Amino acid sequence: MTKPLVASLAAQPSASGAPSLPRVRARVAVLGASGYSGQEFTRLALAHPGLEVAQLVSREYAGRPARELLIGSGSREAPPVVTPGDCAAAVREGAIDTIVACLPHGAWRELSAEFHDASPLAQGVRIVDLSADFRDGGSGYRYGQPESRRDGLAGARRIANPGCYPTAATLALWPALDRDFLSGPIMVSAVSGVTGAGRSANMRNAFVERDGGAELYKAGTVHSHVSEMTRHWASARGALMPVGFAPTVVPMARGILAVVNATLAEPLTPEQAHEQWSSSYANEPFVRVLPPGSWPDTRAVRGSNRCDVAVTTLHDGRTLLAASAIDNLVKGAAGQAIQNLNLMLGWPEPTALPVDGLPW
Repeated sequence: MTKPLVASLAAQPSASGAPSLPRVRARVAVLGASGYSGQEFTRLALAHPGLEVAQLVSREYAGRPARELLIGSGSREAPPVVTPGDCAAAVREGAIDTIVACLPHGAWRELSAEFHDASPLAQGVRIVDLSADFRDGGSGYRYGQPESRRDGLAGARRIANPGCYPTAATLALWPALDRDFLSGPIMVSAVSGVTGAGRSANMRNAFVERDGGAELYKAGTVHSHVSEMTRHWASARGALMPVGFAPTVVPMARGILAVVNATLAEPLTPEQAHEQWSSSYANEPFVRVLPPGSWPDTRAVRGSNRCDVAVTTLHDGRTLLAASAIDNLVKGAAGQAIQNLNLMLGWPEPTALPVDGLPW
């Protein structure tokens, strides 16, 4: 198991005995600030002592007051809303040193050419991309799942945030992958709220269309998250293991509930499985292993960066059954981006991230 950095990143006490936080500060541009993940990132970043939200980037809202974009925000120091071209110019001039791209899949790969130019300032900018564009490790991006890849994230310049489904599935399964407990294919079933599909107008995600129903889609091995999970999990084991995936959209705004099944190489009792998961996550600030007999509820993690995990075994200890719940917009997107930025900047990893949920 990769060792947690929470202790080593903790702020050192000052002469008065109070914690003294690092003086590193980042000037951040949020691309796609009008989307769900962009709004959520901005909400969290505005409360972060080491992040200055210097620009909100949105073609639709450029030039308009930030209050029209930031729903629910009461910030008196609202940043300007600018175009991508304005943001690229600010990067080249050194006014922006950190980009958080909350754009639809494919958009950042295309747009990044405007930012990755010959300017030394542009080349040195920090980037966290929330899309799938660079999760394969291309262009120097590191896969940003802290609980399983922490050693490669501290001080990184480019991080690709994982998908929300792979985050939930990884955290449910990671102790088994890390300790090489599995011998057979992995099956992931998960339900998600409709915000996972983004904020663009879409009839299938309209309230009237979704209310009262649940829809299975891209089941089997066709979903893009299958290759992401297979690639990430293979790097842990050193070998590929077949992965199946059954995602379902349900009529709730946010949240993911994932259930993972796999065959164990050696039998484990339910008590042994719970002990292994508890040991693996003992020092993780954002993973809570639930007591035996308790199962995750998406309401318990709504608005938080926490993942709730439960585990047991079936069939005389030969089958693993693990489950997790996350908020797809926080731990599945914006919160994990903040967690990655804390690692990049050398801040204590939990800085400005909520652990408790808002169930109502």
